[in-house]
Amino acid sequence: MQEVRASRGQGQSPSGIGTLDLPWVMLLMYVLAALELTCLFMQFSIMPYLSRRLGLDSVAFGYQQTIFGVLQLLGGPVFGRFADQRGARAAFTLSFLASSALYLLLAAACSPALPGVALLFASRLPGALMHTLPAAQMVITDLSAPEKRPAALGRLGLCFGVGVIFGSLLGGTLSSTCG
Repeated sequence: MQEVRASRGQGQSPSGIGTLDLPWVMLLMYVLAALELTCLFMQFSIMPYLSRRLGLDSVAFGYQQTIFGVLQLLGGPVFGRFADQRGARAAFTLSFLASSALYLLLAAACSPALPGVALLFASRLPGALMHTLPAAQMVITDLSAPEKRPAALGRLGLCFGVGVIFGSLLGGTLSSTCG
């Protein structure tokens, strides 16, 4: 353990971030987690309307949602292994890249010039690596002192609640306002 600290430098956490930066990095982590969870729940609210607009029936929509859930289930161990090998910050970055790919494919599905239904189903594929909450938990666990860890993880739970509330609100508002 002493060798690990010596190789990382004094005053640094296991993630390699200096202790002076911890409050700022933790705040950024909370904001990013809340933002990504807001986007996730917003797209959950929009998906039924987008699927209907592209001509999918309720059975195809069910398949689409099932694919997303199965990919999340199968991708969890792969994502966890990646996080163990590359670290918490790399896992958090991978989760955001997967989320960005999902949202870009979802936006492309709305374009009349592109095959919307195929892109709608393809947008589910990056879901295998969308594990923002576990990645944020890893980073916060790395950055927080053991005695402050329960409070830090509790604030992350608050970010989840913010994402559920605002994501559903924004998704419902967008789908009813913009059609």
